[in-house]
Order: sequence, then C-alpha cells, then structure tokens
Amino acid sequence: MPDHDIEMITSEQLHAALRKSQKHFIILDCRSSHEYTESHIRTAVNFSIPSIMLRRFAAGKIDITSTIKCRDLKERILSCYKESTFVLYNNSNEPVGDSGGVGGGGAGSREELVMMATGCGAGLVPASGTAAAGNDTTINVLHRKLKQDGCRVVCLEELAPGTEI
Repeated sequence: MPDHDIEMITSEQLHAALRKSQKHFIILDCRSSHEYTESHIRTAVNFSIPSIMLRRFAAGKIDITSTIKCRDLKERILSCYKESTFVLYNNSNEPVGDSGGVGGGGAGSREELVMMATGCGAGLVPASGTAAAGNDTTINVLHRKLKQDGCRVVCLEELAPGTEI
C-alpha cells in the first residue's frame, strides 16, 4: 500500500529542533558509507546495509536493531523507539512510498532524507552494495517499516551545498 503521508522537514526546522533537544531525534543517513564519510549531519548515523539484510528487514524477518552495529544507537533505539522522531535523508531522486514491497516501484523527481548530512526531498538512495530499485531502496524500506511500527518519521528536504546542521 503506498504511503502518501510523507512528512518533510527543512534544514532550518531541523536545526531549530536540534538546538532545543537532540535526544528526541534519531538522524539516519541512508547514503553509502563512502558518502557518509565524506560529509554528514553532526549527530547522524549511517544506515547502509547489504541488500540481503535490506530484503530481510523489508520482509519482517529481522528488526531494525539487527541491522545496527553501533551499540549506543541500538540502546538509544530500544530505550525510546516510539518516542523518538526518526529523520531520514539521502541523495536520490526516487520517491518514497510509491509502491508496495521489495521489487516494485518506479523513479520520481523528489529526494527524501532521514536526517542526513546532504539532504534530500522525498526519495531514497540504495545502500552501497544493494541492488534495490524503486521502493526497495534503503530509505523507502526504512520509512515504511518505521511507519508500520508506529514511529514518527520525517524526511529532510534537500540541503544547499555547504549547509551545516
């Protein structure tokens, strides 16, 4: 079922919210590890996973904590999973939530972010090493699964080059 309920946040809104309290936000950078290493939002965590894990996560065979290596992030997610706002971001032109499951979906013009360093509109970028297309991209799967779990998820709008959050 398509998710047309994509909530967007601007870099200015995110910056203001983070100045008030960083503990209510979990920022996930859905770009490749290489892109994350080059630049990212200060408190963002890279969420780049192999395609096999992405498919298992999308199918509900593993949960989000099984995909995360960082012990601190795992503990943060477990302690306040539904109370936190997940911010997603990447550099893709694919729309989020345009098709049902793994293997479907088409390309679009907006970019979507889950609080990441380089920002996007409403699309997801595949993690490095993934062969995902359309709605199978990391950001799409992550957005869909978090929403299904009842979490608040927002996508970061495209950032201007050199913008700092």
